[in-house]
Amino acid sequence: MWQKVKEVLRIAYTLPFLLASVAGIAFALTVKQEWLMAVVIPLDVLVLALFVNFSNDYFDHKSGVDKLRFDRSNDPELEKALLELFDQKVFWSGNSLDRGIITESQGKVLMAVLVILAVLLSIPILLYGGWTVVVLGLIALALAFFYTAPPFNLGARGLGELDVFISFTMMAFFSYYVIVQEFSLTVLFVSLAIGLGAMIMRISDSVPGYDSHMAMGEKNLTVRVGLENVVRLEAVLVILVYVFVGLAGLTEPFLVILFLATPFAIKALRVQNIRDRLRFWRPIPMFLLQTVALELLTVVALILRTLTY
Repeated sequence: MWQKVKEVLRIAYTLPFLLASVAGIAFALTVKQEWLMAVVIPLDVLVLALFVNFSNDYFDHKSGVDKLRFDRSNDPELEKALLELFDQKVFWSGNSLDRGIITESQGKVLMAVLVILAVLLSIPILLYGGWTVVVLGLIALALAFFYTAPPFNLGARGLGELDVFISFTMMAFFSYYVIVQEFSLTVLFVSLAIGLGAMIMRISDSVPGYDSHMAMGEKNLTVRVGLENVVRLEAVLVILVYVFVGLAGLTEPFLVILFLATPFAIKALRVQNIRDRLRFWRPIPMFLLQTVALELLTVVALILRTLTY
């Protein structure tokens, strides 16, 4: 039962969402001790993340792109190689709807339940933060739903990665802002670094599906720039991540420890020089780890600052 739940909700993939919010909350707690909000906001983000992942799966199932991408029935050697490459906790064997683990009607019910939970959890946040929360919540829900949902299907139009960047930046920054309700340049710099990290993570994750997206007529960012240019784009974005980390470090010296996430990015870029069939699969977990590391190191930096001061 638990295995099916993990397959359907892809719980491991919600970790970067949750930690983006936790990073913002950590900033907020250094200013204002609002522990109820510190718990409720990440919980709401977690539920929204579960909705994002499953709604994306639902509409990718409807379009057929995931079925085409994950059909490795005629290539057992690739399946074996991927199982060896990825940890079983993060390896995803394919869309749960395509595999019959959950039906379309059950999927619709699940999405409705997740939306209701997200709305219920947002009530105390609304009472605390006012109408700003309503606006932010509607933007977040729209960005999440229309990533793959018609009529916009942002992911198929080359805007999905930008969607991810905006979403993660908002999750980090506004988790802080809702509680403190004051602008912080330091928080913005860190939020932008996290958002860019998530964007790179999303680009990398989409690259192995290049042929499937081409076959379905989808023009995501990878298709638009081409496989060879993707690596260059990732490198530019990695540089931007650490430009923002550097700027954050100038405003708050403890944040320089975020540079400890750099080795994950460097290794992810280097392994793509190995030109075999796993070339674009290898960097996926490394870019995921970079994003998670940026988020966790933010919390660590703020704890160290608090203990020192």
